Amino acid sequence: MRTHMKMSVVTLSLASPPPGVKAEGRGLPGPGPVLVAFSGGADSVALLGMLHALAPERGWRLWAGHVDHGLRSDSAADMEFASALAGELGVPFLWRRVRVKARGRSPEEAAREARRAALMDMAREAGAAAIALAHHADDQAETLLARLLQGTGPSGLAGMRAWSPPFWRPLLEFSRADLRSWLKRQGLAWREDPSNQDLGFMRNRLRHEILPLAQARVNPRAVEALGRLAALCAEEEDYWDAWCAEESRQRVSAEGSSLLLALPEARALPPAGLRRLLRWLTGRLLGRGQHLLARHIGQLEELAAGPAGRRLTLPAGLMAWREAGGLRLDVGESPPEFAFALQGPGWVWLPHLRRWLAVEPVSEPPELKARGPEVFIPAARVAWPLLIRPPRRGERFHPLGAPGSKRLSRFLMDQKVSPWWRRRTVVLADRRGTWWAAPWSLAERARKKPGESAYLRLRFVDTNESPSYTIGFGGAFAGPWDRQPGECGVNY
Repeated sequence: MRTHMKMSVVTLSLASPPPGVKAEGRGLPGPGPVLVAFSGGADSVALLGMLHALAPERGWRLWAGHVDHGLRSDSAADMEFASALAGELGVPFLWRRVRVKARGRSPEEAAREARRAALMDMAREAGAAAIALAHHADDQAETLLARLLQGTGPSGLAGMRAWSPPFWRPLLEFSRADLRSWLKRQGLAWREDPSNQDLGFMRNRLRHEILPLAQARVNPRAVEALGRLAALCAEEEDYWDAWCAEESRQRVSAEGSSLLLALPEARALPPAGLRRLLRWLTGRLLGRGQHLLARHIGQLEELAAGPAGRRLTLPAGLMAWREAGGLRLDVGESPPEFAFALQGPGWVWLPHLRRWLAVEPVSEPPELKARGPEVFIPAARVAWPLLIRPPRRGERFHPLGAPGSKRLSRFLMDQKVSPWWRRRTVVLADRRGTWWAAPWSLAERARKKPGESAYLRLRFVDTNESPSYTIGFGGAFAGPWDRQPGECGVNY
């Protein structure tokens, strides 16, 4: 290793900068911290060296982030090598050790997810909005071959993007041979990972057997050709992304944590458009990435074309239901458990529905309506606290206007409430019984009696409206949600 290196001119090009990173020049990150994923292998050494050469004029403050997977006996030596080289360059060094747990996934996928989580953690420590990865043109070609042979669709052929925020891949135009040639000219050493020679891994078979055969027998510039294919498909994806966003505004509604694609309107779309829209919607729920294969999208198409009442379980926890009104998508079949107690009028945040439930005092309400997002109950007959919870197994319910009670689950089925909504029904009750199975029906006990004038208005409120004032909190919280217990119940 050499402390003082005279770097050759390096040209880096990007499609667009990640959110939170100012763009300058040819789309490079503006001044500020940049975390460089630094394994100590040839590609990452070239990446750190090139970015180090450009850092002074660009105003980058580089950090080197090393991930030790603990899968090899010499992984500690890799970390020592990477730390020493970063130190010679004057680049602060961070490292994390991760435990790779396959849990039904391939070892490569499990390692990649653990590595990315560690890099995200180090980026937060460094205050970096961009994480530079050393993927190059050969990696792109191998990615396209792997996806092609597994039956990917056009989305998969877009390959890796230069920007997949917060990940930045500035070397996609360089080949593996280009990078090693540059390292040798600079006199820079690197560490070799012996697992890269293990043909038990699919990517290594593509690297050492399939791609060289294609270059020798079909096209000596196969890597470059596959890179052009990825670039063309990426442009197509950008077009379709804008098209799907526009279509979703017309055909898709958000209900709680779910997305509902209206049918039969969606059936008017050509098959290619429907496939694109389905993949786009799943990306909204799962995040960008290859979570679903082409066959999974085909299964969603079949579900959309079939009768109501069917459901489908897909990878990454995605669930789909064919309902009378459309195709519903959500992550997870059941919402978290919850239980709140209001000691008086107030507001409660319902994360699984992504809306507020407001309990407000009013006088002289309009005529009572049994069903809908807004109902009224007599204030004087409420035995506080008012409990807000999901339905209980086997509980009975007497709907307003019905001759008697029945199991709540049977009532919801009789009302043709979809399975998704049945699991997300909200019960409001006090110690004397149920007042409202929201939003499907008031209970018979809410029927107005002579002389009553003071009422409580119970209503669902979307996220555009907030509680008007807060005095205390009256919520009992249960469930892994994104708000703290004190933020869930608001009394006034």
